[in-house]
Amino acid sequence: MQTYASETGNGATVKPGLSAAATEKAEGRARVQALLWDRIDEAGMQRPRHGGSLMTLDVYTAMRRRLCDRLAYLDPENLLTLAELMICNAAGAGRPRFGVWPEAAILSEAKALQTPPVMDMPIVTSWLASIEGPPAVAGGFEVELFRHLRRTGRPPLAYDMHKIREDATEANRQIELVGGRIARDVATTEDRAWLEAYQRDRRTVLQIVKAGKAKRAGQGA
Repeated sequence: MQTYASETGNGATVKPGLSAAATEKAEGRARVQALLWDRIDEAGMQRPRHGGSLMTLDVYTAMRRRLCDRLAYLDPENLLTLAELMICNAAGAGRPRFGVWPEAAILSEAKALQTPPVMDMPIVTSWLASIEGPPAVAGGFEVELFRHLRRTGRPPLAYDMHKIREDATEANRQIELVGGRIARDVATTEDRAWLEAYQRDRRTVLQIVKAGKAKRAGQGA
């Protein structure tokens, strides 16, 4: 068992007997604690300021715990890079500056360093698992909606929906073209890779939508 603790009491422990997915997540949280927060603490950085005063210890501890979950996907080298970026570009007024970044800034920089897995992006999973998911599947634009959510991190606006439907129409034409080329054994490597990626995204969407339906059915029982 590996345990990493910080001065805020935010320990991350990998416990025996967990499922493979749970073990991977716990190990990811432990990495965040060891490579990001322990380094931040060693550098002597202060809690962020909130409303003109230092964030309370309880609020700061809760923020760190959330970020241990949200940043568990980062590779070790990117966690180390993120820590150094935060140290070298500390928040605060005047000189020297030694404040920890706000949560939103940390998440934004982490995303720039390494795109989070789709299933770790709440906007993607929650939107498609909601009542918005089944109509997208029925309308044949579920993959394009999924890709919009993954790319932008926000729900689609009216203009976005117009573009999403246009892209879906074009994708359907491309599917027919590539399918024909495969049938004639003249498809290129790029054709096959495009179709495989599209089908993989569709399977992911259907999995999310199915889980959302099951959850709503359970809540209504």
